[in-house]
Amino acid sequence: MKPWLKILVGLVLGVIAGLVLRRQVELLSLVGKAFIDLLKMLVGLIVFSSLVTGMCHINDPKKLGRIGTRTLIFYVITTMIAIGVGLIIVYTVRPGATLHLVAKTSSENGHNATTLIDFIFSIVPSNPFESFAKGNILQIIVFAILFAFAITLAKERARPILNTIESLGDIMAQLTHIVMRFAPYGVFALMATSVGAIGLKAIFPLFWAIVCIFSACVIQIFCVFVVALRFLARVKIAPFFRGMKDAIIVAFTTSSSSATLPVSLRCATDHLGLSADISGFVLSLGSTINMNGTAIGQAVLSIFIAQAYGIEVTFVNILVLVFTTLISAVGTAGIPGSGLLMLSIVLKAMGLPDEAILFVAGIDRFRDMFGTVVNILGDAVTAVYVAKKEGQMDEEKYHATTWIE
Repeated sequence: MKPWLKILVGLVLGVIAGLVLRRQVELLSLVGKAFIDLLKMLVGLIVFSSLVTGMCHINDPKKLGRIGTRTLIFYVITTMIAIGVGLIIVYTVRPGATLHLVAKTSSENGHNATTLIDFIFSIVPSNPFESFAKGNILQIIVFAILFAFAITLAKERARPILNTIESLGDIMAQLTHIVMRFAPYGVFALMATSVGAIGLKAIFPLFWAIVCIFSACVIQIFCVFVVALRFLARVKIAPFFRGMKDAIIVAFTTSSSSATLPVSLRCATDHLGLSADISGFVLSLGSTINMNGTAIGQAVLSIFIAQAYGIEVTFVNILVLVFTTLISAVGTAGIPGSGLLMLSIVLKAMGLPDEAILFVAGIDRFRDMFGTVVNILGDAVTAVYVAKKEGQMDEEKYHATTWIE
């Protein structure tokens, strides 16, 4: 049986087990957490080795600047579109309008700029070893970029270090294959835990909030991403989704962009025909700073909460929402549950009650599932676009991908 099919079977059996066992899934929750921890174990070194080797292999500084600029512009534009799609849908459906909740505690109106400034400057690492130890991916990225520039400036004298880092990347790829052998069991445990905790009887307004998030994610994938592939990258659509099927399943079940990164890198090089340099640079960067799905979830939940508490949202509030959602999406760690932490920044910026986070926590797993798929596909679409523009894409391999690989 193919690995992706084993994972799919694990997903289905996990749903069944969750419905049968309900909340008695403590042991399975530990198994699921252990699997996610194994995946997170890989991320720091994979991001570091991929970024350093990818940047060092792009010897031309102009080319590196061009690739970086294209990548960042593409990320910002698609994230802004994602926020807009989410806002349109949540204002159309108005899922929280019938709740009439009353805030138990008052929340400060306005935005604490110091918090965001401190957050932005916190990505500068004071101790790279501490960054690796704590899994601070943003700091690892900053260190990797600076380290790669230093290797490039040192030229031949840094060749032994670069060779070592390239070997590290190969080792991490092999370790990824080992860890992914446990994926079906980890997926089974994660799904059983989620379904057992939440069940199928969700509160009606929360159900419609999930529908809004899901609808926005579908529009982002099948309209925005498809248009980008067809008219910007000028490639066929079906091979892209065939090539990314393994990453889609892992993203949906683990709800972690960072944990899915090793699988996304393999799909990009083995199935989509992208060069290792481009995929390593674009996907590693995107796993942390490109969060289209997270942006959709935060935009929808913020307006949903405002509707639930009967708080008027002005045009200025919308501008603040867009800005803070964009910033928090950029800074959201690609692990399950981190979206709730970043949602607090958006709520404070809009003057919404802090306790509302607890109200939407029950549907956060579903938001994570849908959003993570959008996150990793957005990274992959960007990688295809950049690789095509740079002439570093094997289109024959891209179009040769089949569903049963």
